Amino acid sequence: MSARAGVVITGTEVLTGRVRDRNGPWLADRLLELGVELAHLTICGDRPEDLRAQLRFLAEQGVDVIVTSGGLGPTADDLTAAVVADFAGRTLVLDEGLERRIAEIVRPLARRWRDVSEEDFQAGTRKQAMVPGGAAVLEPVGTAPGLVMPA
Repeated sequence: MSARAGVVITGTEVLTGRVRDRNGPWLADRLLELGVELAHLTICGDRPEDLRAQLRFLAEQGVDVIVTSGGLGPTADDLTAAVVADFAGRTLVLDEGLERRIAEIVRPLARRWRDVSEEDFQAGTRKQAMVPGGAAVLEPVGTAPGLVMPA
């Protein structure tokens, strides 16, 4: 029997239909290529308790892999890393190497967005570099790193 996965797409903009979910179908295809059966694909808004409920649901269904998409950015509503860490009983830790890589990506943007302070850019960079303890960090796409957490 193949492994089964559950996918949670996060983002109120996706939940309300203002933004079309392109990540869910893409992830389903990648999982299939790996021989992993997609058991559940859910979408929730940006509220931490809604993401926590989706994670609980998937764990209760006994899926082997839970994949989340969204909520890894620098803004206040990007809470996936913190919620997943809490759900797994882990604390967030600063990955200083990741912070430096994100800062290198953000530096050219900071020069163009003069209405955003240097302190705000630094805070966003630091937020994105906070990862669940024990997580493997994947190279950022844009400024958001992928995170892999073993069970």
